[in-house]
Amino acid sequence: MAENSELKELFTEHAPKFLVGIVVVLAIVAGVVQYVDSRKAASAEQAEYLGKGMTYLYTNQKDSALVEFEAQIASGNLDGVTLAKAALFAGNIKYENGDVDGAAVLYQKSLDNAGSAALVRSAALHGRAAVAMEKGDYSAAASLLEKYISEYGKRTGDKEDRYQKEEPVDEVPMVADAMWKLTLVYQQMGNNGKAKSTAERLLEIYGDNQMYADKAKKFIASL
Repeated sequence: MAENSELKELFTEHAPKFLVGIVVVLAIVAGVVQYVDSRKAASAEQAEYLGKGMTYLYTNQKDSALVEFEAQIASGNLDGVTLAKAALFAGNIKYENGDVDGAAVLYQKSLDNAGSAALVRSAALHGRAAVAMEKGDYSAAASLLEKYISEYGKRTGDKEDRYQKEEPVDEVPMVADAMWKLTLVYQQMGNNGKAKSTAERLLEIYGDNQMYADKAKKFIASL
């Protein structure tokens, strides 16, 4: 019972901070991949609009990056995935600065424009979930994380398929993390049954990921 209480306390105090790091890392990965791809494609002009903001971001001048991204968003020059990326980067900076409402608006704009760009869309979806968790809206957070897992979780946990290298691969890298966060969200909602089954599913599918396997085992043992 004490361990269970400790998990709740850990979640309440630290989960938003962990999520900030995850969202920022995903945003940077998405930015690198999509920015390079866009420069190779016909949308070089769109990529150029992001250049100054990206430079600020990579040199850790986040306030300047935010000003630049918001200016480009307001200019009407951006569209499609380029707009989604600018909104995602701006949303992450606002989230880090504690402006979760402003971040939520930008994450939604990113989602609305990301199309099939999985890295950008998944990072924005994760950002929306982070905002919901920060605000204590666990019902919304659960829905967003469930959607994330449904859209991007392709692994099955089939050991034979994995051995034969036939198991599907997740489209994005943070599905195990989303499943772990969903476990904790269900617990916060008072649904220990769903929390346990999600932890068990996490262990079954991502048991080869030592960090999340250990978390899931500890959680299950605490119930």
